[in-house]
Amino acid sequence: MLIDRSTYFSCFFLLFLFITFSIVYNSSLIFAQLNQTQEFQIFKKNNNERFTFPYTASNQERQNSTEYKFQDPIQNDWILFINNNLTYSNNPEAKTVIQIKEPSPSEKFIEITMFGDESKQFFVAANTNDTGYMRLYENKENGWFADNPVVLTHANVQGLSVSNGKRTVIDKLSLNGFKIGSIDVYGKDESQLPDSASSGYVNFEVLSGNPSQSPLYYLPFIMIVGVGGLVIFLLVFKKRRQI
Repeated sequence: MLIDRSTYFSCFFLLFLFITFSIVYNSSLIFAQLNQTQEFQIFKKNNNERFTFPYTASNQERQNSTEYKFQDPIQNDWILFINNNLTYSNNPEAKTVIQIKEPSPSEKFIEITMFGDESKQFFVAANTNDTGYMRLYENKENGWFADNPVVLTHANVQGLSVSNGKRTVIDKLSLNGFKIGSIDVYGKDESQLPDSASSGYVNFEVLSGNPSQSPLYYLPFIMIVGVGGLVIFLLVFKKRRQI
């Protein structure tokens, strides 16, 4: 049985994409699996830093939040990916609150709230010296998506942008600069409230400075080159067969 060459190369290209994704995300997947039994698993390379909060962080109260403190503050140009892989309790108040804070003594922070009931409520707030605490965005129905990361981007020139995984909900908000000093996670406003999560974890990844040093930066380019190469090959091959 003869296999058409175009079918062969289509299969080859799909295999190429699979290998590419595996190379880029393999360390992240291993990283996530290790965190089932460890409080923190940290990966640092160049301008890329990844770490995970276990589900128990969402069961802490506000005054006793779980904190990840950066050894060196992340300067003003950065991208933060948040992957919420939690299994929430059957409780309409079950939630995870993430506070991205500037180094002390600054009181500036960005707050992301992700509820776990069927509504998937999603809030974004900020606290600055000029305005105090202010809610910037709220969506009370399907506000975030378990399959897509929440993405925060900040640059000195463009300010803060936030994507809920499907679309940009905050675009180019000026915070007069923002350096990440630590990230706090909690889920209960008061200690007597029921736990928010029963299993899972929340993954964080920060790209700072020159993002081209991260393999994620090159993934779109690799895909474009691969798709373009396949299309050109099929066009040339089809033309030759017609001749």
